[in-house]
Amino acid sequence: MKKIIFTILLFLISFNICYASTNTYERTEDNLRVNKKWDINYKNINDVLETPSVDASEKVYDFANILTDEEEKELKKLSDEFIAETGFDLVFVFDSFSYSKDNQNEDYAANFYDYNDFGIDDEKYSGILFLINEYPNQRYYNMYTFGNAQLYYQSARTEPILDDVYYNLYNKNYMDGLKTFIEDCYDYYEEGIQPDLKDYYIDDMGYLQKHYKPPILIGLLVSLIVTAITIGILVKKNFMIAQETKALEYLDQNSIHYTRKLDQFITSHTTSHYISSSSGGGYSGGGSYHSSSGSSGGGHSSGGGRHM
Repeated sequence: MKKIIFTILLFLISFNICYASTNTYERTEDNLRVNKKWDINYKNINDVLETPSVDASEKVYDFANILTDEEEKELKKLSDEFIAETGFDLVFVFDSFSYSKDNQNEDYAANFYDYNDFGIDDEKYSGILFLINEYPNQRYYNMYTFGNAQLYYQSARTEPILDDVYYNLYNKNYMDGLKTFIEDCYDYYEEGIQPDLKDYYIDDMGYLQKHYKPPILIGLLVSLIVTAITIGILVKKNFMIAQETKALEYLDQNSIHYTRKLDQFITSHTTSHYISSSSGGGYSGGGSYHSSSGSSGGGHSSGGGRHM
């Protein structure tokens, strides 16, 4: 009798702690399930085949089973609300795989985003992907931005966000940490494009580019050269009689008689100037931003990543 009761209780407990599952679909060389504009060739086809194919509308992909069904539903709802409010996609991927370098996590995240149908706009695929790698003794998390989301989330903002969620994720309070992550993303979105990225834009392949502004000195030099050329042309076209600049040209040479010529050195004055040169070298100025490239050829940005 005790064994029967124990079995029933064990069943009920396991039923209540039912973890969410993520549906995946088979990729084949005949059907890669990539609907984006990327050029798939011999260099990246293996990356495509190794990337899980998912339903992009689900937004939460818990391969590591760190959330319950109810938590996944709640996170999906929060993600949908964020998407509707900001126009940026918001994707959560939780997995567990070994890695020797941090950029292997970035490659995984970029491929997951690029080779599925993520991204709100079809031109730049704007959105955010938050990755948690639950591999034992190598737990890691980071955020990755795509398309126009890169203009809102660079190091000055991604680093505080990643720091803000560390305590909860380290202690496996996943939903608390993920809610904080979403709130921080909201806050920075409402502040607008990051101030130091006002001169940047996203090109058609998803890369950060800076609007070109000719340096002031170069512009001034060009204008001086153009002015000099213009004046030179006008002078050549001027047919006026040239004026004499020597006084002797205006004198009647027959009316003047010289009796003695004397050359006398009166005085001299020498001025010297010290010209200093700096021994310092290198370029000093504001920092610049750039996108990283995934195997798809599309661009993205990322935070610094954190180990837990």
